[in-house]
Amino acid sequence: MNREDLFGLDSGFISKQVVNLVCGFVQKKYSIGTHIPKLKSTPLKLLPGLDLVSDSGVNQIEKGLIIGSIRMGYAHLRIAASLHSHSLKNNSVTYLYDLLNTQSPESKAIADIENLYRYFSNLGSELGGPLEWVWGQMMSQGNLTSLELSCSLADLYKNTMADLPKDSPFISTYPLVGQIAVKNKFKHVVHLICDNFPQYYLLVPGALNLVQSPSAYTKFLQMGVPKENLAVAGHWVPENIMTSAVTDSEDRVRRIDAKKIRRFLLPMDGIYTQKKYIIELIHLTKYKLLDKKISYWICTNDHNTILSDLEKCLIVEKIPYLVVSSWEALKHFIQNHPLRSDELETSPPVVLFHFENHMETIVATEKLIRIADVLITKPSELTFYPIPKIFMRRVGDHEASSVVRSLELGEGSIECREPEHAKELIQIFSKSEDLLLRMNESVIKNTLEGVYNGCKVAVEMALSRDGGSEF
Repeated sequence: MNREDLFGLDSGFISKQVVNLVCGFVQKKYSIGTHIPKLKSTPLKLLPGLDLVSDSGVNQIEKGLIIGSIRMGYAHLRIAASLHSHSLKNNSVTYLYDLLNTQSPESKAIADIENLYRYFSNLGSELGGPLEWVWGQMMSQGNLTSLELSCSLADLYKNTMADLPKDSPFISTYPLVGQIAVKNKFKHVVHLICDNFPQYYLLVPGALNLVQSPSAYTKFLQMGVPKENLAVAGHWVPENIMTSAVTDSEDRVRRIDAKKIRRFLLPMDGIYTQKKYIIELIHLTKYKLLDKKISYWICTNDHNTILSDLEKCLIVEKIPYLVVSSWEALKHFIQNHPLRSDELETSPPVVLFHFENHMETIVATEKLIRIADVLITKPSELTFYPIPKIFMRRVGDHEASSVVRSLELGEGSIECREPEHAKELIQIFSKSEDLLLRMNESVIKNTLEGVYNGCKVAVEMALSRDGGSEF
């Protein structure tokens, strides 16, 4: 395993000066390094077997699998929850540490960056045009300087993990978190790269970096990443969705043959960039919804304003809808809407799912994917799930490569830059059987080839290195 900073690559003199200036500013602004959080854990009722790490926990943290993440939208926490689902099969004590779950100067600095990311992502998505182009370019320029800056910030932020047992296997789902773990000299660090567009800042020097596709692996090698620090694992998918992908696809095929209403699941991301797009899509497909040719299940997440705006839209369009806003109501809905082809379609054409916190939203989306016919999503972490997909407009040019991966596998559409394009695909899916059948056949083929086994492989790799051996 290569343990050198930046894998032995050199960013240059000017880059180092820029990095030093930025780190000096951050350290002074936030008084970094003045506090070591005392970390404990609290069992998460929603996900039995997973303990949340924070500075307000109740239980001592012992040696076990630690999954580190940052709540930057939902993507990285969703991958962390997927890892936990596979760790249950290994009877491993599992902890989830979201770095925003502590009250510290470091967490405040990270949260401010997250808020900026939310703001500009929303702005680019809502306004489009030149602003979207600029933001897209920024999201695809992760050069070696960005990696050096991230690793230098990780050194500043290392107190956030100083209180964790360093002999525990550690899996990171966000690069800064993995970099902090390496700076804290964790013995066994495995890092999951969420995007399919290779950039230096996504990497964790000193760790085993896992990617989801052979093309990403090849590109990282060409960028100078040592082979011993890199491996292809597969897609980051929860255990229950991975193991049920074949039977779920077969049930979707039965629904197609029985000419059932097409169920489209639209989960909004954690930064709420798709509101305008979804409202326009509702308007464009109003009569198909009213004629019960299609139904929309929209996850509004934990944002009250989004729920309110969508309800106003549906009232103006005079489209009946239902709001599912409790865990018991969600269970009842799922029980009444199995993916089998013999159930009665009793719910209104639009169902809005709204929950109080981000973890409920993540788990709810995973459950609804199992009983939906088609997923409509921006090309982010859900791109890699085993279900037919229609892609909305990306947020950042780096997401375009995820669409390419799905097209290669035959289970997703092109990117629909405008709602009108998505409407056309929805019409095809609701009238014709061929495209949707082929996508389900591709999912079955990919499942049998192990394409969706990434989180399973990652957990096995992390735990297999827990005997004190080097990578």
